[in-house]
Amino acid sequence: MGYKFVVIGAGSYSFGTMTIRDLMEAPELKGSEIALVDIDAERLDRMTRLARRLNETWEAEMKITSTTDRNEALPGADIVVGAVERNRYPLWLMDIEIPRKHGCGELYGENGGPGGFFHTLRQVPITLDIVRDMERLCPDAWYINMSNPESRLTLAIDRYTNVKTIGVCLGAYITRRYLAQALGLPEEEVDVKAGGINHCHWVMEIRRVGTGEDLYPAVREKEKTLDPKLMPLSRECLRRFGYFPGPGDTHVGEYIGWAHKYLPPHYASSTVQRFADEVDGLTESIESYASGQGPLDAEELEQFMVERGYRWQTLDIILSLLDGGNRYVLSVNVPNDGYITNLKQGAVVEIPAIVGADRVYGLGMGELPTAIASLMERQLAIMELNVEAAVTGDRQTALEGLIIDPLVPDPEAAERILDEMLVAQADYLPQFH
Repeated sequence: MGYKFVVIGAGSYSFGTMTIRDLMEAPELKGSEIALVDIDAERLDRMTRLARRLNETWEAEMKITSTTDRNEALPGADIVVGAVERNRYPLWLMDIEIPRKHGCGELYGENGGPGGFFHTLRQVPITLDIVRDMERLCPDAWYINMSNPESRLTLAIDRYTNVKTIGVCLGAYITRRYLAQALGLPEEEVDVKAGGINHCHWVMEIRRVGTGEDLYPAVREKEKTLDPKLMPLSRECLRRFGYFPGPGDTHVGEYIGWAHKYLPPHYASSTVQRFADEVDGLTESIESYASGQGPLDAEELEQFMVERGYRWQTLDIILSLLDGGNRYVLSVNVPNDGYITNLKQGAVVEIPAIVGADRVYGLGMGELPTAIASLMERQLAIMELNVEAAVTGDRQTALEGLIIDPLVPDPEAAERILDEMLVAQADYLPQFH
């Protein structure tokens, strides 16, 4: 039996290419339908031609369709995968530079802090529009969210719609890879159990696969000998709190008020600018493959993907939702149903899980250490205010969320940031006008 998958935001070179690859490489999905959707007709055409070439080369026997109107694609869908953005890099640079001008320091500005706040205000309405169309056209389908800010979009979907959703992120796998490398062990020999929020999870256990040996003592010793320039923020957290956060200093720094002291000057804006500069080159490469030039295998495609094709758990999640395979994944973003007992219930947390037939079975993490839980609980409150402001367009709610953010220096700065952002991004924030 074939399934129907709808990929919204299929024109994304990183997420679109990765999702298409994953679906086509799975023998269990042979003969299914992949409907590609993107509002950018030129990108959509390029990715559709690439998908059809892949389909023929890999003999996946998929039915490939494409449209700029998701309402044409959604009926009959079993799984909808979303990775959507608008005018990504110019707005991301704005999310970094305007808060910095008002005393917030150099912050990555994608998921947390004032930049993540405005990213959420833009992303929530377009995500809810997609999911509300699903409520009408494919109400039994799952929405697999791969867009950032991951946890906030998952919260909005859970709070304001009836669609089944799960937030998927690579972060816990990146954290495991880093720790395995620090220990000098193969990645497959290291198991981590991490809990917290997306892009600021905390590794509660590190054990050796097969023996169950506690590897945290070795990590704490090894940390003392590593290059001081390697993950200085996350390692400072390990020293101060006893546990290692992930998936990297750039993301962890979006949630901790003193993080900027451990991060290089101008790292955020220079990183985002580099991403933006790479787009033209990626467009040319994708076009060459879509046009039939050169060999087309999984290794060739990895150059376009997040973390150069580092394996995500997305396919495991999709297969398990459909076939009841009870596959274990290192992290999902889901409402807290007792999984972390000392964080707000119903708030979206990141935890390990087993995914079964049409259901996600989150693993209980118990209590987080008090200091870490305190950091996370404030972020969950900010998240609530941010999502509510994104839906209602209420200025006071938005302002309160900025005022209590540990990365914003004072209420006056919060107000200046809000006023300037609402003008600068007015075309993307109609709910405030």
